[in-house]
Amino acid sequence: MASPPQLPPADDLYLTAHDTIRGKSLLSPATLGLGLGAALLGELMLWRRIDLVETELIVIDERPTGDAATTALLEQLRREAGQHGVRNWVAYLSTGIATDLVERRLARGGLIKRQEKRGLLGTKISFVPADSMTAGWPATRIRTKVSRDEQLDVADLLLAGLILATGLDQHVLATLNARDRARLFDQFRRLFPAMLQQLVAHAEAAVGDAVMARRA
Repeated sequence: MASPPQLPPADDLYLTAHDTIRGKSLLSPATLGLGLGAALLGELMLWRRIDLVETELIVIDERPTGDAATTALLEQLRREAGQHGVRNWVAYLSTGIATDLVERRLARGGLIKRQEKRGLLGTKISFVPADSMTAGWPATRIRTKVSRDEQLDVADLLLAGLILATGLDQHVLATLNARDRARLFDQFRRLFPAMLQQLVAHAEAAVGDAVMARRA
């Protein structure tokens, strides 16, 4: 049986962050939003539409990407060029904007299904995976390649970096041993572009700030 296709990093992160059967999130809404916001920005970097210069996001190519989610984000970045640093953009996207963009993209692709549950307080909307194997594949792919000492491509290094940045590794990479993790960090060091390393570092710092704010 053929493996499911590799999806854009934000889609893969969303699927990885949810239970493969019921679709229950393994992360808080804020942490999920921070991870997805950084993932969408990372996709635009992979598309060579934006650069990260020090702490500022710079639009270098205004052409649409061919994808509704990243094109919408690119247009907003273009309109507000120079207005916000990367941490501000990640925080802004974490307010539900990134999650909505990714859910819409996954739903259009038939990878998640919308469910409505009526209750006394109104209708609750949720999404469940259309196929549990497809939903579980991103994390399985990372684990398998790392344990076999196979090279991850840049998109999967971005996914793995954001899995670590959001703390999702406690759920989906717990089976990796110390040698496996050392191999993964060696790939980050050798193969992960510096701009994306910075993006992941900003996302990790934003997650840490959000955790501290909840505890305060």
